[in-house]
Amino acid sequence: MPVRVLLLMLFILSILLGGAVRAAEPSPRTTFYHANALYKDGQYAAAAKEYEEIEQSGLASGNLYFNLGNAYFKTGEKGRAILNYERARRLIPGDPDLSANIAYAQSLTDADACSPALWQVVVFPLSHRVATHQLVWATSALYTLLLLVLAGYRLWPARPRWLVYAATGLAVLVLISSTSLAQQVLTDDWQPRAVVISSGDAPARFEPAENGTVHFVLKEGSLVRVVETRDNWVEVARCDGRRGWIEKSAIEEL
Repeated sequence: MPVRVLLLMLFILSILLGGAVRAAEPSPRTTFYHANALYKDGQYAAAAKEYEEIEQSGLASGNLYFNLGNAYFKTGEKGRAILNYERARRLIPGDPDLSANIAYAQSLTDADACSPALWQVVVFPLSHRVATHQLVWATSALYTLLLLVLAGYRLWPARPRWLVYAATGLAVLVLISSTSLAQQVLTDDWQPRAVVISSGDAPARFEPAENGTVHFVLKEGSLVRVVETRDNWVEVARCDGRRGWIEKSAIEEL
């Protein structure tokens, strides 16, 4: 048999075998349903493992993080539960079940939740209440409508007053949406945040060393801002601005 024919047959065989192996592998959807079944059966650790596999494959979603948080909560790992609840909140911030679960888990650990100040709630009413991608679309759509209304007012000889009212209302909505979006991007993307996942109290020290003086302690599940990383230590900031060095293994970034 000619060498070229043999090589061609081996190449075709490798493609067929590779396709068969991929077909035999469970799809992420199948794994998700199987993980849900494990959770219902009380096998919470096994369910968490399969949810993690889906997340590591790059197919994360708000529902996946929510279920993963529930699985970790059932295993007693409240810090990891809150971590995944916070990840889910970035994708489905308006989910009432998610908000209730976060509040309950934080109440059990006495974790610092970093609630926004009243003035931030008033000035940025949509921030952390609407997902970032939804705010982007909303801001873009409102801005486009505003330009169309202004163009219509400019080109319409009669220049009706209702177009002025419409443009004013759209301008206000664009301002609210864009400033809320800017605030959300600033706090979520430009300022890395992390959650304390170690059980019990995690000491934050004045310097990145095991013999450093303890500045304050962080409860399991506390939300902090990452300031600097140095070897196996991370400088974090609490909600009140106080900073300290904590071991890298005690936290995980969102």
